[in-house]
Formats: sequence, structure tokens, C-alpha cells
Amino acid sequence: MVMCNLRMFKHSRIFNVYSVFFILGTIVLCAAGNREFDSGDSDRSAFIFRHRRSYERHKTKEALMKTNGVKTSNGKSSTVFITENCTVVVAQIGGTATLPCVVRKIGSGVVSWLRKQDYHLLTVGLAPYNSDDRYMVEHVRHLQNWGLLIKKVTPSDAGLYECQISTHPPSSIIVELRVTKAIAEIQGAPDLYVHSGSRLRILCILKDSTEPPEYVFWYHEQRMINYDPGVFVKDGRASSVIQVEEADKSHNGNYTCSPSNAAPASINVHVLNATAEEKPAAMQHANSSSSTKFCYVKYGTLFVVLIPFIQKT
Repeated sequence: MVMCNLRMFKHSRIFNVYSVFFILGTIVLCAAGNREFDSGDSDRSAFIFRHRRSYERHKTKEALMKTNGVKTSNGKSSTVFITENCTVVVAQIGGTATLPCVVRKIGSGVVSWLRKQDYHLLTVGLAPYNSDDRYMVEHVRHLQNWGLLIKKVTPSDAGLYECQISTHPPSSIIVELRVTKAIAEIQGAPDLYVHSGSRLRILCILKDSTEPPEYVFWYHEQRMINYDPGVFVKDGRASSVIQVEEADKSHNGNYTCSPSNAAPASINVHVLNATAEEKPAAMQHANSSSSTKFCYVKYGTLFVVLIPFIQKT
């Protein structure tokens, strides 16, 4: 009996030792598996991150090529337009329009300008392609600009123009030209009244003007007076002022502001003497004073009449 118990005790000790080794082995294997799993996750995350960055760079380059460039067969970037597509340029009648076309990496390509409404070829390279000498190319080499200049703009010049590069495949942008009519406007028109001996000053403003005028002529009854004694003229980018320090009866009449690139404007000047013309104003001032006094008397009398009624209440 004792021997049986001893054998059972030995077997239980052996079983416990095996159990401990089994548990320790399981823990070691689990730890190794976790390390391998974590390593796999980190490798997978790094791969996904690298793939995402590569994809984003590819999409950015592709978007750039689609918006303002051309992608060649070998995948390298080619012609790139710095000037935005559908750029709008405004010029006034009789002025000069400058249509920009700034290009990078033009290579061996040639720049041409076409008018979209009739597909008329205007320039090729630096040379004009038609008999109209109003068209020319403004090429600034260090800026890589191949702008189209149109002199003495007319209303019929308004429309779409195409700047095209002879690459393979061809590349181009569209520039729109809008034409306005500049006009002169005189403040205070149509009539200006000044007192004799006072300063005469007329201001002429240019509206819808895209460039300063070369000159502004002032006329008094069809005679130019820019250089007359006692007459001072000051021109600005979009305005002109004529001034006479002491006006008299000789300054009566029509004055016209005539810019070089805008429709003229006129005004009638009336110089008033300090005698008869001022009497109606003085009479009007006196009448207004007497009416004010009448109001004071009227409302003062009414207040005196109402005092007894106020006291009774």
C-alpha cells in the first residue's frame, strides 16, 4: 500500500514537471508568434504608406500635365503653359491689345497665333503671317513670353485667339479679347456757373479707358487753349484738369475735353457778374430770413394764447 502511494506520488511529480514545461513552451511560442505578427503588420503598413505616396505623386504629376502641359510618349514633361487657359484681356478702341502666352520647355516647337472665329493664321514664330501690319509678336526671351500685339484695336477684333505650340501632340491655350469704348465725361455738365474773379476749374474723367491717352486737348469755342496765357492744364492717367485763376466774361462759352483715345465731352460755362446776377440770390436769402422770423412770431403768439388753458388744467 505504501509502495502504491509512493509510486502515485512520483507519477504526480513527473506529471507536474511536464505540465510546467508544456505551459512554458506554449508561452514562448505565443510570444514568438506575436512578434512575427507585429513585424508583419509593420511591414504591411510601410508598404501601404510607400504605395500611397507613390500614387499621390503620380496623380499630382498627371493633374499638372492635364491642366497646363503635354505628356510625351516617354513619360517626361514637355511644353508647359504658364499663362492660364481662357485668360481675358480688355482693350479700348484705338488702343493696343497685348495677349500673353508664356511658355516653358518649348524645345524645338514653334509658337503660332490663330483667330478662332475664322481660323485665320496671324503669326508663326516671330513673323506675321498676313498682310495686316497691326499684328506682331512681342517676344521677351528671358520671360519666355510669346505675346500677340494688336495695334489700333477695332470692335471687330473682339473674340477668341489661340496660342498654339507645334509639339507632338499639339498644345494650345485660348485667350479672349474684349473691346471697350472709352469716353470722356466732364463733372458738372452740361452747365457750370462761376462768379467773375473766382477760379474756373473743369475736371474731365476718362471712363472705360485701358491705357492713358497720349494727349488731352482742351477747346474753347473750337479753339485749342492748352497753351494760352493764364490757362493751366494737368493730365493724369485717366483724367485732365483745366484751370483759370480769375474768370471773366471772356471765359463764357463752350469748353470741350478731347483725349487722343476717347470720345470728347463738352460743358457750357457761365461767368456771372458780382452785381445784377447776385441780386436774386440776396433777395432769396432775405425772404428766407423774414419767413423764419414770421415762424418765430407765429409760434410764440400761439404759446402765449395757450398759457391760460394750460394753467386751468
